[in-house]
Amino acid sequence: LILCDHAMPGFGAPAALAIAKELRPDLPFIIVSGAIDLNLAVALIKSGAQDYIHKSELIRLGPVIERELRDASLARQRKLAEEKLHESRELFRAIVENVADLVAVLDTEGRRIYNSPSYRPLFPEEYIRQGSNSFLEVHPEDRERIKEIFRRTVATGIGDRAEFRFVLKDGSIRHMESDGRAIRSAEGTVSEVVVVSRDITALKHLEADLRAMAATDILTGLPNRRHFFAQLEQELARLHRVQGHRASVLMLDADHFKRVNDTFGHAMGDSVLRHIAVLMRDALRKIDTAGRVGGEEFAVILPGAELPAAEVFAERLRRKIAATPMAQSGKVIPLTVSIGVTGVNAGDASANDALMRADRALYCAKESGRNKVAVEI
Repeated sequence: LILCDHAMPGFGAPAALAIAKELRPDLPFIIVSGAIDLNLAVALIKSGAQDYIHKSELIRLGPVIERELRDASLARQRKLAEEKLHESRELFRAIVENVADLVAVLDTEGRRIYNSPSYRPLFPEEYIRQGSNSFLEVHPEDRERIKEIFRRTVATGIGDRAEFRFVLKDGSIRHMESDGRAIRSAEGTVSEVVVVSRDITALKHLEADLRAMAATDILTGLPNRRHFFAQLEQELARLHRVQGHRASVLMLDADHFKRVNDTFGHAMGDSVLRHIAVLMRDALRKIDTAGRVGGEEFAVILPGAELPAAEVFAERLRRKIAATPMAQSGKVIPLTVSIGVTGVNAGDASANDALMRADRALYCAKESGRNKVAVEI
């Protein structure tokens, strides 16, 4: 098992992973780092790393090592079983019935010949009995793709790896990764297919969590600046693509926020930002996007909104925030925001063009006394 830091003198985790996968692809590779970009961590896991552990969470390291060593041991047993299946079916059966992975032997039509005991807790007997259709438990959206991969394995004798979803008897979804191996008869034709499936649901959840962390402002729970810009670029692309489409963008800034920090402390300042974020989120439609784009700066995308409608929305939001002071620990803090409004224009070269206009309008709102809405066309 390999434990690897991300940043080392003249060397890094991506290079280490590439060497490890070339020389010892069977060894689990775990990244242990205090400073690594989350997008890079996701990319490394997709490239073959088994896990990523932040140095602030080293309590996870022991269990992860135990899990990966156990999985590696099972993988070696599984590989041995597949290589020896033609020579000794009994040896194959003895091994697979003692591993947690799902092992099935199918005929060339996809009907079940053998299932490992690990199937029983997941599926009703009618799903996994001998002769049943092995594609019944595959998610309907994945079924035809998996059938095609199976037919190709039977036709060519070349196995393939695939990811898909199982639908369990209670309706829950498990993400699976399967390897198919063709078994040839004495005449050399494919007679059976061995499918070994591994539950990768936890890995999928980890990937989703990492993506969410990379796109979310930790303090407010809103999209962060990078994710907001990406959404605004998509809206601009839609405007270029769909004739007659309209969109507007708002920039908001909490008035006198430095005074709040200086008077009540940064913890209270953080609470103020969270309070504003909640009020903004409650005011939005499902298709709108709000994000935190700076210290006390927020922005909003209003798809389909003409500039007059966006101005009306901005004024309504301004009044709502002004009418909802924050109360915490016996303190009541009055809040106001200044808002700049502009439209997303077909002539904009990038999302930044629209955001700069909204920022200029925001500056005008502040210069005219704060707690105001200003518009720039």
